[in-house]
Amino acid sequence: MSAVARWFSRNNPSAEGPSNGDQHERMTKLLNESVVISDQLHAAVDEVDQTIGHLTDIADQSAVQEQTLRAKSSLAMSRIEETFAALQEVSSAAEEISEASAHLNMKSQETKEVVIDVCRSLTSTDQVMSDLNAHNRNMEQHIRQLIDQTSYINEINQFIQEIVSQTSLLALNASIEAAHAGESGRGFAVVAQQIKKLAEQSGEAVKRSSELVEQIENGVKRVVDAVELEKASVERGVAEMAVNKERMDVIFSRIVEVDKLVQQTSAASSQQTAHMAGTTLMLKDVVGSVDETLQSVDGTLRMTKKQREQIGKLNRISRNLQRSSADLCKAVDQVGINRVDNTVKVNVQSLLEWLRVAATDQELASLDEIKHEAMLTELLRSKPEIEAIWSNRDDGSFLFSLPEAGLLNAKGREWWKRAIAGQTFRSEMYVSAITKQPCLTISVPIIKDGVKIIGVIGVDISLK
Repeated sequence: MSAVARWFSRNNPSAEGPSNGDQHERMTKLLNESVVISDQLHAAVDEVDQTIGHLTDIADQSAVQEQTLRAKSSLAMSRIEETFAALQEVSSAAEEISEASAHLNMKSQETKEVVIDVCRSLTSTDQVMSDLNAHNRNMEQHIRQLIDQTSYINEINQFIQEIVSQTSLLALNASIEAAHAGESGRGFAVVAQQIKKLAEQSGEAVKRSSELVEQIENGVKRVVDAVELEKASVERGVAEMAVNKERMDVIFSRIVEVDKLVQQTSAASSQQTAHMAGTTLMLKDVVGSVDETLQSVDGTLRMTKKQREQIGKLNRISRNLQRSSADLCKAVDQVGINRVDNTVKVNVQSLLEWLRVAATDQELASLDEIKHEAMLTELLRSKPEIEAIWSNRDDGSFLFSLPEAGLLNAKGREWWKRAIAGQTFRSEMYVSAITKQPCLTISVPIIKDGVKIIGVIGVDISLK
């Protein structure tokens, strides 16, 4: 008795004396179940291997990213520390700027007061210059009057000079007449002589008076010239004072603007100092956060190491399952029972052509799950010899399967590899994982616009 038959007998003690036909049917069923289990186990091992590969890739990428993150975090930490040191220097400089701004504000206030005093002094000086100009005009008027009086004295002197000249002429005529009168006119001659002397003295006095008046006029002219120069100087001084006053007004307005700017600068400096203090505190928090990030990265690296250890365990389990699957397959092959007639009674080539035509439908090219479900269900109903139908994307994942597929991804299946490569595939006879009965599989590519392969459609053909 074979090993499978002995196992069957041990697990079915109530079955006493079965007939050869029943025993053969049970053995065939057991063998088919074993083949399915072996195939499922092999598929599970493939899935585990793929998952392990993905986990390994993810672990490698995570390790690289975490190492990069740690390096960048360390660099960020050093940069933040440098920034923190720079901010402390900036904060110190901001405090110095604040002190300088306060001092500048005080000096600006003092300068403003000085300018105000200068403006007041200029106003007083301007008033003095205005008074001086008025006094100068008064003095000029008095001098003009003096000149007029001097001119009037000259006129009087000229008039006196004419009188003196006439008196002298009359005295001369009286002397001549006295001489003609002889002894009787001698007294009159003496009088005439005295009149002549008085006239001469008066003439001399008038002459000296004229000279004095002339000297006075010359002096007055010099005074007038000096007054004119003084007047011009006073006028220039008044004009210059007006200009200086305007300039001081401009300076005062500028000082007021500067004072406002200094006050704004002082206020801004105070705000800057406060903001710098706040920024320094926030930067301290950032340093703490980065430090926590580094600790988290170190913890993640440790977890990644543990993950790799678990992946190693999965690898060992996968190898053990692989060996168990191989041993099961070997044991099944050693049973050596001809399970079914190898003769295929359906027209596989016709079904292949039918499936190839169905795969050209543009509704399938949309890769829409709802459309695939409707179309593939209808195709399954139209062919009674088909026991299963499905479709896959170009990454091996299932779009739709009826009945539901026992796999998550078909990348490891030969029917998917051949069809996605653009070939028509037909398998050898094998036991279906769905019906546990002999079948064969055919598959063709789903082609979009007659050029691009975007998926696979396949069916299981029942051989029962």
